[in-house]
Amino acid sequence: MADQIREEESHGITVEAPAILRSEPSRPATRAEEIAAALEDEIVQGELAPGQRLDEQVLGKRFQVSRTPVREALRLLGASGLVTLEPRLGAIVARPTVSEIFDLFELVGEMEAVAARLACERMGDADRERIMATHDACRVAGRSGDAEAYIERNDAFHAAIHIASENRALRDQIQLLNKRLAPYRRFITFRPERKQAAEQEHEVLARALLKGDADAAARAMKEHVKMLAEDAFVLARSLRL
Repeated sequence: MADQIREEESHGITVEAPAILRSEPSRPATRAEEIAAALEDEIVQGELAPGQRLDEQVLGKRFQVSRTPVREALRLLGASGLVTLEPRLGAIVARPTVSEIFDLFELVGEMEAVAARLACERMGDADRERIMATHDACRVAGRSGDAEAYIERNDAFHAAIHIASENRALRDQIQLLNKRLAPYRRFITFRPERKQAAEQEHEVLARALLKGDADAAARAMKEHVKMLAEDAFVLARSLRL
């Protein structure tokens, strides 16, 4: 957690530390920020489920700290939208409504489309090679049957596009939104039929990106995220969110 960034050798792509640890790179993370980053990872990975209560006393014992840094960590997570702080109930892993999930997917789809458009206009040779490599790795992982490897490669492919956009503010906002949607994205992505559809969507997207067709790339990206949103909508309704 202490490292600001690390090089993901298998993807040839830089993977960033949680946003909570990147707010002020010139200083070491506080204990509250370290706790928040650990809980953020568990929420994103689905280890802490939507609606799960985060008990301050239990967390204090787990991290061997007083309630003060735990409360600050939960406040940080609340500010990012990953946790909701409710009177009398305390901190709960965010459990958005069906409408909120759809709204978030709609917004991230628009932002991802902007990233794809900018990538077409700004990518250099290194970006092009990274997009090709991560796309190939994603395709291989999709056919391997390893769900965890597939979602990791999928994230790397999208991250390569974000990097090629050369817009750090856009990348940060997409990352934040994707973290809020992570539990639903992971469940959908693990479905075999979704992986097959995503492979075809990625193929169309990669082709447009490598041709430098900004309009086609933006459309392909928007359509790709829209399909995820529709699947998430069905999932959310089945979970009675």
